[in-house]
Amino acid sequence: MQLLPNDILIRNYKDGETLWVSQRLVLQVCQVTEEYLRTRARALFKKSIQKGYKYGDFLPNTGSAWRWGKANGTFYYDYECLPDRKPTHYRSKFGTKHELLQAYEALQSSDKSNKQNQITNAIQAQVKTFLDNTDIHHYMYKAIVAFNQNQAQEMATAKAWCVWMNQQLENDNFKALGINKKQDFYQVCTDIVAPMKLEGFKINSAAYLRNKLNDFALTDGLEQLNFFISSKYGNDNALVVGKYPLLDESTGQIFQFDIHQAMMFNLYMNPGASSKEYIRTLWERDYCEDVQEFDLQPVAYRTFCHHLTRFNNQILTAKARHGEEYYKKHVQTYVTSEPLKFAHSLFAGDGSGTINYKYQKADGKWATMKLYVILITDVASKFIAGWSHAPMGSHKETEKMTKDAVKMAIQNGGNQTMFEFISDNHGAFTSAESKAFLNLAFNKRRTIEAGNSQANPAETQFRLFKRSLKDIKNFLSTSWDAGIEGQVNPDHLDIKDLPTFEDAVIQMHELIKRWNQTPLRDKVTPTERFLNKNPQCQPLEPVVLRYLFAKHTKVDVSYMRGYVNVYRTKGYSDSQLFQFEIPSYSGAGTELIAKATGYTTGAELKVVWDEEMADLYTLDGKFIMSCPRVIGASQSHAESSESGTNALGRLLNRKKEQTQFVDDFATSLNEVTEGLNYVHSMALGGNKETYNSEKLNNENTNLKKATKQRVNRDFNDSEW
Repeated sequence: MQLLPNDILIRNYKDGETLWVSQRLVLQVCQVTEEYLRTRARALFKKSIQKGYKYGDFLPNTGSAWRWGKANGTFYYDYECLPDRKPTHYRSKFGTKHELLQAYEALQSSDKSNKQNQITNAIQAQVKTFLDNTDIHHYMYKAIVAFNQNQAQEMATAKAWCVWMNQQLENDNFKALGINKKQDFYQVCTDIVAPMKLEGFKINSAAYLRNKLNDFALTDGLEQLNFFISSKYGNDNALVVGKYPLLDESTGQIFQFDIHQAMMFNLYMNPGASSKEYIRTLWERDYCEDVQEFDLQPVAYRTFCHHLTRFNNQILTAKARHGEEYYKKHVQTYVTSEPLKFAHSLFAGDGSGTINYKYQKADGKWATMKLYVILITDVASKFIAGWSHAPMGSHKETEKMTKDAVKMAIQNGGNQTMFEFISDNHGAFTSAESKAFLNLAFNKRRTIEAGNSQANPAETQFRLFKRSLKDIKNFLSTSWDAGIEGQVNPDHLDIKDLPTFEDAVIQMHELIKRWNQTPLRDKVTPTERFLNKNPQCQPLEPVVLRYLFAKHTKVDVSYMRGYVNVYRTKGYSDSQLFQFEIPSYSGAGTELIAKATGYTTGAELKVVWDEEMADLYTLDGKFIMSCPRVIGASQSHAESSESGTNALGRLLNRKKEQTQFVDDFATSLNEVTEGLNYVHSMALGGNKETYNSEKLNNENTNLKKATKQRVNRDFNDSEW
């Protein structure tokens, strides 16, 4: 028995509830004919009604069989009045009344669940059209706070949801979805968005969602993008050290240090003295006591060490603490040199099997396999912009194949804007790795509805491309479930006649080249069509291109002294060094790196590099800066060139700039220290005269010590 939503009708009377079953269900279960019900069952029951009795669409219960009624053009029969005598047992065929009601309630529950799923799918499909991948680029490279790609993807999705929900709330447009109440609309959206836990848009209730939408800007622009960047990013609410810089009340000068920094850097560097104490001793013996004299609480030892051993602070303090020799050998950037040498608007993607090849399996037996390829096609021109093939003996379409094909398409397109990409729902295009790659390569990425391959232009492109292979001997079948007339006769084909895997790849390259150069009906080739580009095309941003094409590695730049050193290795012994220059080393450059890495002791970064430039990212993918390739100075005058001479001057100047940063840091710290000594002297009851007198005595004493040291150095006992 198969129940439909209108097969059961329940009516309430004074004597209780009555269950009615539809004529369709009676015909199916009881195996009677419609003519029998019309000419016999309904007619006999109508005769049992007393003459003159007034009734409506449902006839009264007279005790006779086949009581019936009519609703919405359909006949219904009272379950209790169905005959249940031998040999038919019509009522027993339906089961008990309780069982029938249970089946009806289950059907109603299933219908309600299906309706809810339909609403959810419709909402998700509409929101997907509002997602713009340029928002992802904004959050990764242009926002006031750097985000990795996953965070940027979530925030762009959150913006799409807010824009869509505001449009639905306007003029109660959500009622078109089948939702009647505004509160129900908020609840449905909350049920979908809450489990996603989007960055900057974590929803936990319908009321919270309502409040968030009230604060969301209606006009598109930077205000909407910044709405999802919480104030918790980059705030200094918990900052103690460095939050309130010192101020010279007499001149109004604001120093770059606060009281904590001035003390800890002065103790750590100990300028003018040769002895250096352990950090633990400096914290316990000097810092904790001195800072309390200014009515301040000392920071914890862990915080004290954290600020002294930070990557950027180590560079600035190394010269004063460890000496100029150590600074030059281990910290100061250097002039790198070259080694000596004498000589010298819609793309579609799909994958399928194509031509056949032979290969030898591990057991030595020969086997055949189709060469599976992924094609990236420009839909307007039908130009195959990129393609890639599966490994030998494999018929799987992978993320690597997708990446290789898209990279080729970008290069063949002149590294111009890739506006949109469409594909089917194969894992090669929809896995997390592929989505992340495609979202950077294209402004918009979408997939066809599952099971609707006709909506994918690449399917048509592949079908036409395969049709062009009919003249190839090792193309043994066609797509789209071709019949016997469209298949090749394999009887006269020997496996030995098939090409090898390598030959098949070369053959495919030539076939794609042939396709691109074959004139279409308008006598114009796809290659010529592809030159007519969208006028909005712009060169892709270099930083995005490098992320897609360049090499990815991980290095710690804290010990590389102003450079990012990466290596390209061939074999075991051939290794080539590539060096990139960190801009404003010891200044803003190192400060940016330290801030991005959380002010840790080291500076371990992700490097995306090619032969011209290296981009620095945090380990979780937040962009920091780009570093140009270093042009080294020549080690020999005989091999010097104009570029090498210019590089020498620039790199020497870079050394001076770093040293100037360090010296300015120490000078500024000395000014603050002298100011603190003066304040301390005044607090102990002194005055300007006593302070200056004591200072002059200290200077004379230091001068005498210096003179004596110089005399002792110049005096030589061997001459006497």
